[in-house]
Amino acid sequence: MPKPPPAMTPTALPIPMKTERAMHWLDVAAPEGDRLMQVLLSEIDGHRNVIELESFARAVGLDADALERLRRQGLIDLATD
Repeated sequence: MPKPPPAMTPTALPIPMKTERAMHWLDVAAPEGDRLMQVLLSEIDGHRNVIELESFARAVGLDADALERLRRQGLIDLATD
């Protein structure tokens, strides 16, 4: 069986990583509207890919662009293997 192209392998998916700013943000009390975003950010461990984290975000009631909002705020970086 042929090997799938690299873009189709799970390791090709971006894996979010917390930034220094995120570590500080997690240490302070979040406004009520940001608590779910902090829950999502606390799940980012450098091992879960964007698909897994987007699924988690939806499960806790966040919308589809929650990870993108964290990225725009400078709280995560997206890395690919």
